[in-house]
Amino acid sequence: MTVVTALMPLLSAVLTRTANPEVAIGGYGLALSISMFVSLPQLRIQQLTLVFFDNRASLKELRKFVWMWVILVTGIALVVAIPQTTELLLTTVFSVSGDLKENTAEALIWLIPLPGLLVLKMHLYGAVLRISRPRLAWIGTGAGAITTVAVAMFLFTTDFLKGSSIAAAAMTVGTLVETATLIIVAIQPLRKFKGTSTTSKHSMKSMARFFAPLLFAALLPAGTHPILNAGMARSPEPAVSIAAVAMAFGFFQLIAVATNGTQNTALALFADNHDPFRVRRFALKIGLITFAVVALIAYIPPITNFVMGDILGAEGRLKELSSTGFRLLSILPIALVMEQVYSAALMRTRNTRPLVYINVLRLFTLIIWVLATVNLTSLNGLWIGAGAWSLTLFSEAVYTWIFGRKYLRHVS
Repeated sequence: MTVVTALMPLLSAVLTRTANPEVAIGGYGLALSISMFVSLPQLRIQQLTLVFFDNRASLKELRKFVWMWVILVTGIALVVAIPQTTELLLTTVFSVSGDLKENTAEALIWLIPLPGLLVLKMHLYGAVLRISRPRLAWIGTGAGAITTVAVAMFLFTTDFLKGSSIAAAAMTVGTLVETATLIIVAIQPLRKFKGTSTTSKHSMKSMARFFAPLLFAALLPAGTHPILNAGMARSPEPAVSIAAVAMAFGFFQLIAVATNGTQNTALALFADNHDPFRVRRFALKIGLITFAVVALIAYIPPITNFVMGDILGAEGRLKELSSTGFRLLSILPIALVMEQVYSAALMRTRNTRPLVYINVLRLFTLIIWVLATVNLTSLNGLWIGAGAWSLTLFSEAVYTWIFGRKYLRHVS
């Protein structure tokens, strides 16, 4: 997950050296955001695989379900890349024009295969974790990352493609190589895996019943960014606040990346019959270590100034607000890992409906916070945005504990 996060600035570094860097980076960013929204099921395919992959018979049925999603998201990506659809989407929804619209449209064409590849890739990652072969995941990730950077550099130096298409083509080719590598290295270990369950197979209906709440729950947080941007735009210092929140939250995600793997790790350990309370203690250690690193940066001024100023390049008011935003977010690591452990317990016991309730409550908490701070206080946008992230993610952890605590002891 750290490699995936690091690829974004690497590709941006290549695009900054193109003839029109702002348009190239903006066009690629917009096209990628559309493509990632189309590929939303890939966020939950790994969990589905970890829960329903019991033996070779269940894997066969699971692959039918996965390929259904691969075909569906690829079809949607094709429709989005049709010139008429692209024109309507970019003009009406995103209100972009000129070179930015042209770069976005070209990048969308190169990104057509990406959603389907992401769904298949995440299924394969879930499969190799399920059979306790994480080394295979490292091989796939390494192959994909190296290919992405190499293709981007090649396209830039040869002028074969221009602008945003360089990054879009590199991302697609890199993901293709990553997926193909995973298929090659995992095919024999998956064939040899006998499983830990006597269940012969799972029906498409049971998988759909499990997957639908997960997918719906993934859609709800997608509304966080537009709600926050709308709130910050109506507050004092809107422009610098939006930039400061984006910088603080982006850097926090990079530093706290270890917490993002807790849920899938817990699912893999649950499936391998590890004691769920030992898994919880393991996750808590990850949260404590991550908190220590985050707190070191957030609360020691020389380190904070070095990171926000020298490394990230913020100055003046942007640097001040970014530092404050990072401090607001620093309370989250322990809450994040606990949320992921209890949500993993819900998934392992196949009780995914509470995840919908949890995310609805999180959305209500977000809306109440934004409405109250915008209309009843004079707080600037930084406190509205970073405060919302801290409050909603912490409250989500509390809601997940309330719904999931009784299921942890029932994890088999």
